[in-house]
Amino acid sequence: MKPDGLKLSVMSENQGNVPAHDVRFEIIIDDTVSVSPVVKILGVHEKTAVETSLADVLEYPGRYPLIIRTYYKDASGHLFSALTAGYFDYKSTVEPAVFITGRATEIPVDGKGKLAFMLRNDEPGGQKVELELYIPNELSVSREYAAVELGPHQETTIVYDVENFSALANSSYQVALVGRYESSGIHLGAVGSAVVQIPADVESVDQPIWIWLVLGGVLPGIIIFLRLQKQ
Repeated sequence: MKPDGLKLSVMSENQGNVPAHDVRFEIIIDDTVSVSPVVKILGVHEKTAVETSLADVLEYPGRYPLIIRTYYKDASGHLFSALTAGYFDYKSTVEPAVFITGRATEIPVDGKGKLAFMLRNDEPGGQKVELELYIPNELSVSREYAAVELGPHQETTIVYDVENFSALANSSYQVALVGRYESSGIHLGAVGSAVVQIPADVESVDQPIWIWLVLGGVLPGIIIFLRLQKQ
């Protein structure tokens, strides 16, 4: 039965110290992507909200991973992105037997690095898990999709090659690895998050002041609040 009337509310607040321009969201649930209207200016401590219907998204009960990409610009027109990861339960409160844990890593301003996630299956039976890596636009990876076979009570580590495409020095970005599988008609999803840090570049101290305002304000300041509601 489709969840007619069930909606997902996404509210964002700019908790930085400079306005964000041309703010928009991508809400990703499995293979479904919803795009919000553009907010021309989101002032300091100002909030905006968007709703998306889940009527054509959810088919089976279970736990669904949720990815929200936020895109925005600074006053000079430079584009930034941010990623928020989470999950919600639909018609069944379940705890996946597969767990994903990410490890923080550092990548140079003009370099590459390794991003590692540990996967663990706590069930006595094996699981085949479909994996998808979500990253902000400032980074690039060698692959986004993978599949792993996890035996009973087995752990394994999957490593991704990550390259800094346009991330600024002295900043950090959240990435998320989503694992999906089904068991006895229940949709199960696991989400593992990690932080990619871009250390300070000693040669960048003379960059224009707007960069430091963005790093200290808008870039870490887009806060997401979620709510499921029936109408």
